[in-house]
Amino acid sequence: MRATDTTTADAPTRRPANRRELILEAAVELFHRHGYPATSVDDIGKAVDVSGPAIYRHFSSKEDLLVEAIALAADEVHAVNRAARADTDDPRALLTGYIRAYTDVALERSALIAVWTSERRHLSRERRSPMGRRLRSWTHEWTDALQAARPELDDNDAFLLVTAAIGLITSVATGPDRRDDPHLAENIVTMALATLDAPVR
Repeated sequence: MRATDTTTADAPTRRPANRRELILEAAVELFHRHGYPATSVDDIGKAVDVSGPAIYRHFSSKEDLLVEAIALAADEVHAVNRAARADTDDPRALLTGYIRAYTDVALERSALIAVWTSERRHLSRERRSPMGRRLRSWTHEWTDALQAARPELDDNDAFLLVTAAIGLITSVATGPDRRDDPHLAENIVTMALATLDAPVR
């Protein structure tokens, strides 16, 4: 569900480093709040106090902004996955690391993750397919770890549980604002781990 106001905006923990990054961050917020089709280049320009056409000095099109946003989401998720793998070789501990890392990213970067999950369908076909493969690749890393921890699972069942856990994390972390709940992150982790432990008929 899209945010209807600014309460679900990302926590102010990241400061854009330059004008290009500032434009991208503004586009992410507007795509999240209003949706990609309803957001114009002029809207993005107004958000960063530049003319709409000036944005084309940094991005070739509005679609290019969406591609950059989705690529940024993929980069951040892949980075935390790599960090989790560097910490342990144990499959169960690795799954916990994956879940904790993605939960942290999804909570801290809720607008970015929401745009990735809800707006990528608006990409043109030629750009959607390679971007989809890039984003899906990290779910296979989770699936490999889950099958190492639960060898009884076949590929389909393991992938089903992983996508369910990822969907749970994403929907809760990007849903209605509950940042006043000090236990939110830990509760998400607990629920996601329970999902991966669920029996499959």
